[in-house]
Amino acid sequence: MVKIILITHGDMAGAMLDTASKICPFEKESVDIFTVSGKVNLKEMSLQLKDKIDLAGTLIMVDVFGGTSCNLSAEIAHDMENVNVICGLNLNMLLTAISYRDKLSASDLAKKVSQDGVKSILNVTEKLNEHNNGKN
Repeated sequence: MVKIILITHGDMAGAMLDTASKICPFEKESVDIFTVSGKVNLKEMSLQLKDKIDLAGTLIMVDVFGGTSCNLSAEIAHDMENVNVICGLNLNMLLTAISYRDKLSASDLAKKVSQDGVKSILNVTEKLNEHNNGKN
């Protein structure tokens, strides 16, 4: 099973984990979360993150590309073959990760989560307009 780690600013990771557990029941304790804030000691957080990584396969999901969570994760995972970092975390991506982590390798899970994340972002108004215009 691929290890999942969420790293976000504020309480986003915890809130997403709580929400996901209501949609797709799973052991919340099986997903580690880290919170980035101005008060975080990055050296200490880096050590804690390294301790949580499973070298057999870990998916780290972060909120913002270029943010502290992404930069820290990328630096740590850089030389680790079975550790993948994905940014742009949304609920659909988390649900995909939870649902497929025992079926796919870490790299395949990262691809699936990324693809599903992109698919879940759409302009609903535009889609409805396309659908309605197609009926005429």
